[in-house]
Amino acid sequence: MTLDVSAVVKEYIWKMLSDCSGGMKAFILDDFTINIVSVVFSQTELLQAEVFLVERLQHIPVKKLQHFKAVCFVRPTMKNCEKLCEHLKRHIYGEYFLFFSHLVQENLLQKIAASDEYEVVQQVQELYASFVPVDPSLFSLEFSFGMNYSPSDKSLRATDRVVEGISSLLLSLKWKPAIRFQRSSSRCRRVAEEIHRLAYIQEPGLFDFRQKVGDYQLIVLDRMEDPVTPLLSQWTYQAMVHEILGIKNNKVQLRHSLNDEKEIVLASSDDSFYQENMFSNYGDLGLAVKQLVDNFQAISKINKQIESIDDMHRFIESFPEFRHQSGSVAKHVNLISELSKIINEKSLMTVSRAEQEVVCGSDRVLAFDLVMDLLADNKILPFECLKLALLFILRYGGHGNKQVDEVMTALTRRNLDQLSLNLVRNFGKIVGSTINTECLFWNQNFFSRASKLVGDLKGAENGKKFEKLSQFCFEVE
Repeated sequence: MTLDVSAVVKEYIWKMLSDCSGGMKAFILDDFTINIVSVVFSQTELLQAEVFLVERLQHIPVKKLQHFKAVCFVRPTMKNCEKLCEHLKRHIYGEYFLFFSHLVQENLLQKIAASDEYEVVQQVQELYASFVPVDPSLFSLEFSFGMNYSPSDKSLRATDRVVEGISSLLLSLKWKPAIRFQRSSSRCRRVAEEIHRLAYIQEPGLFDFRQKVGDYQLIVLDRMEDPVTPLLSQWTYQAMVHEILGIKNNKVQLRHSLNDEKEIVLASSDDSFYQENMFSNYGDLGLAVKQLVDNFQAISKINKQIESIDDMHRFIESFPEFRHQSGSVAKHVNLISELSKIINEKSLMTVSRAEQEVVCGSDRVLAFDLVMDLLADNKILPFECLKLALLFILRYGGHGNKQVDEVMTALTRRNLDQLSLNLVRNFGKIVGSTINTECLFWNQNFFSRASKLVGDLKGAENGKKFEKLSQFCFEVE
C-alpha cells in the first residue's frame, strides 16, 4: 500500500460531502479541522461539492439558515460537543450530518442526542483524520509538547492528543503495527503504551485489518534525542522555506515580494517542480530554477509564433497548461529571490560555516574563535548568535566553563532577552538530564546506537501483555 495521508484525508472529506448529496451545504469546522480541510481541498473543489458556506463551529449565525444542510467535521471534545448541542437546540440549519475525527465517547453521543429536539441529525459517523496532512508522507498534530517532562496534567493531556492523532492515522491507513518506543524516554513509553492499549485491548475489533504481525511497525522517538539538528541552518528547499520564511499549512508569507502576491501556496501534491526539488540543496536548486525559467521561455517563444488558424487552435488548447506553468515559474522565482535576499542580509552562509565547524570539526580553539567573532559581529542577528552559543555549549560545555562564560558574556552584549539568556545558562542541565550529549558527536556505529535506543512493545496472543526486547533489529536486504 502506498503511503499517502493527503489522499486518504481527501477521500474522507469527499465521503462526508457526498453522503448528504443534493442541495446547498454549510461546512462546519472547528479550529483544528479547518486546517485539515484547507491543506487538501481547494475552494473550487468545495464549490463542486455544493459547499457555499464554510463556518467555524464556535460561530453560531444569528439568522436561521434552514435551506442549508450542515456538514459538521470536528474533533470529539467536550467543548465541541457543547457547541453542537447549542446548534441543535437553536435549529440553525435544516439538517445536520455529524462527522468526528476520532472515537466518540458514549456520554458525548448521549448529550448530542438529548439536544436533538427537532430531530434534524441525519447521520453520525467517525472518520479517522485527527491530523493535518502536510505532504503525502508527512503530517502534523498542530501542537507542541514543550519542555515539560514531568507527569503533569498538561503533559498527560499532550500525551492523549498524540495518541489520538497517531491512532487516527493508523485507522485511516488500516494499519495495526507492532509498536516500538525509545527506551530512555518516559513520554515515548506513555504514548506507545496508550496506543497499544487502544489497538490491542480496548478496540481490537476496530483495528482488525487481517494483517500479519510485523507487517507494519510504529516507532515512537523523542525529538530531544537530537537537539543538534534543529539548531543547524538548513540548506534544502523545503527546510529553507520552513526555517527562513516560515510555512504554515502549506502557505508561505513573502515579505519582500515585488508584486502584489504576498502569500503563496506551496504543496507537493499540486506542484511538480516543488515535489521534485523539495529536498534539493541550495546550489542544485538554483540550477533547477534556471532550467525551469529556460524551458518556460522556450515555450513562450513558440506560443508567440501564431501565423495560421492551426497555430491559433494549438495555442488555445495549450493555454491552460501554459498559464499554470507561468504561475509556477513566477512562484518559485519569487521564493528563490526572497530566500537569497534574506540569506545575504543575515549572513547565513557565514553562520552555517561556523555551525559546521562546531559540530563536525575537531579543533575546539578554532570553533571557539569562530563563535566569538560572529557574536561580536553586529551583522549577525541575535537569534543566530543564540543558536551558535547553544551549539557550542552542547559540544564543549562539559569540558570546562571558562569558554562558556566568555560566550555568555558576549551574548549579553547582543541585547538578548532574559528568557534567551536563561535558556543558555540552563541548556546543559536541561538537555543533559534527558540524553547523553557526548553520544551526539561520537563517530559511533549507527546500528550499535539504535540497538540501545529503541524498545519493543507488541501484543501477546491474549492482547493483554507487553514484551520488551533488549535490541532493535534491522533487516538489511
